[in-house]
Amino acid sequence: MMNEGKQKIVEAARATIIENGIQGTTLRGIAKKAGLSTGAIYHYYNSKEAILYDVMDEGLGEIRRIATVSIEDKKEAREIIQEIFDGMQDRLKKDAESRLQFYLAHEAMLGNEELQQKFKEKYEEWVDRVEAIFVRAYGVERGSSTRAVAAWTMAAIDGMVLQTLLNVQVVESVHTNRVLEYLLQDGFAHFFKLIHEQPGK
Repeated sequence: MMNEGKQKIVEAARATIIENGIQGTTLRGIAKKAGLSTGAIYHYYNSKEAILYDVMDEGLGEIRRIATVSIEDKKEAREIIQEIFDGMQDRLKKDAESRLQFYLAHEAMLGNEELQQKFKEKYEEWVDRVEAIFVRAYGVERGSSTRAVAAWTMAAIDGMVLQTLLNVQVVESVHTNRVLEYLLQDGFAHFFKLIHEQPGK
């Protein structure tokens, strides 16, 4: 959980992005919105990108929430599967956070090493949590295969989000939702069973 100072800055940054867009958001503007000096901002963050990353991270906490609920609340498999389905629908609707994710990913690809490291750690966390959800929902053992499926799942989610942002969906959402529903209800379970039966799984 963020401390009070960081939370105030993140909320100010989110409001500034809504008003001015990502490109129009500056440290000075964030500081003004938060009622702080630019110098005070640097007490918590060393760059605008670091602030924007926390805005993105807070907004994309659905995987973290589902993993926590499914494991700590000990929900039934069908309840977890429904949580995953609803969470993925919610993820595709997070337009502002998704745009921020790809903006920051672009900055990382341009050589921002701090962001590269943050994304590396974040994807490791996301894959860990998706794997934990699979283990809980489908009763499978952790292994290289469950982690690989979790990584592929994250890649698929990113791809669907990007298509949504670009407004280039080549398949209607009703059909992608039907496939997602099948994968969650039967597809993943069947796939994990096949993998389990293979030598050296």
